[in-house]
Amino acid sequence: MIYLAAALIVLWLLVTGLVLSMALRQRALERELALLEEELQERRPAD
Repeated sequence: MIYLAAALIVLWLLVTGLVLSMALRQRALERELALLEEELQERRPAD
């Protein structure tokens, strides 16, 4: 029974790590997208 508990703890730690990793990658992508949008606005000719 202790092996099952240990396996579940390890599983939850892995899932938590994956979710945190995805959140950090999403934030980085959002920052990059904002910079690209800003650069696009600067390059677009004024109307």
